[in-house]
Amino acid sequence: MTFGTIPIIGYQGSVLTALVIGILGAKLEKSVRKRMPNALDLMFTPFVVIFTMVLLGLLVLGPLLHVVENGLVFLVEHLIQIPFGVGGLLVGFIYPLAVMTGMHHLFIMIETQLLAATGFNPLITVCAMYGFANAAVAFVVGMRAKNNKVKVIGSSAGITQLLGVSEPALFGITVRYGMKPLAVMLGCSAVGGGILAALGIQANSYGLAVILSPLMYIYEPYQLISYILVGIATFVVAFILTYIFAVPKELLAEE
Repeated sequence: MTFGTIPIIGYQGSVLTALVIGILGAKLEKSVRKRMPNALDLMFTPFVVIFTMVLLGLLVLGPLLHVVENGLVFLVEHLIQIPFGVGGLLVGFIYPLAVMTGMHHLFIMIETQLLAATGFNPLITVCAMYGFANAAVAFVVGMRAKNNKVKVIGSSAGITQLLGVSEPALFGITVRYGMKPLAVMLGCSAVGGGILAALGIQANSYGLAVILSPLMYIYEPYQLISYILVGIATFVVAFILTYIFAVPKELLAEE
């Protein structure tokens, strides 16, 4: 405890603290650089910015935002417990939005707590349908686009998503081409998560995504079969909806 009141803690995996310090540090750097003489800029501007942000992060922002992050963890833990699949629906909708900001790293803390307490991880289950839906959107946009560059991005990002890395498909296709692809992905992710939650499906580990994720359910046939069927259904529905409604018209025009 600094000054007897301010907690000094480790911020490993703390996303909010890094995000806010980065934003404020960038603004501070611009301000300092305008006032710093050119002869001193190279040496003193980085020093002033880093020194100020380290103190601000350790003594002010870190402790405050750590409380906020713990509150978010508490919220998600209780969301997944809402019955009749409603919790899974909400988390399935929220998770892709968390990925956009890097906040999904907080979920690892919750998954670890759930596994330690119960031996099961229902959180990764309801989040996983995001990967199936996101891959479907990327594949369809790449398949229907007339632009060769978009075709390559869509197919490669879709394959990458199936292997567990979602950012190329998310930022290269889904978010890039307007609200319709994003709405399809969010809706299918939410509904898929809600169905899995209602069926009581839960993993017994973490870390595996999309095509490898069924390995987390091989401990029981009902769990494995239900998960695979819902995952396939989520992919197919997202594929069809994107094909019919969500491919931007400008991508359908001949080059």
